[in-house]
Amino acid sequence: MKDNLALTKKYSELLDYYGSLLTPSQRQIMSDYYLFDLSLSEISDNLKISRSAVLDTIRKASKKLESFETKMHLVEHFKSSKDKHDGMALSAIEELEGKVKNGI
Repeated sequence: MKDNLALTKKYSELLDYYGSLLTPSQRQIMSDYYLFDLSLSEISDNLKISRSAVLDTIRKASKKLESFETKMHLVEHFKSSKDKHDGMALSAIEELEGKVKNGI
């Protein structure tokens, strides 16, 4: 299930924005899995539940997080806003560099 860095990054971001909307148990399992990189076995041992219960919780919570993003687009809006502001900052820096090179 957790086979690449992109997936881990995606769910880490979704947890940052929507984690408080999950149940405490879902939030704990998702955090352990995606943020702390624990295996299904480690989580099941820590929480005294079966591996299949951990996997089922990850699947359900993942669907919930994706549903929240589909409806609210918070991650998408943040990224586009950040890109816009990063571009504006870069333009301002380039303008200042030009002024400094030309003796203001």
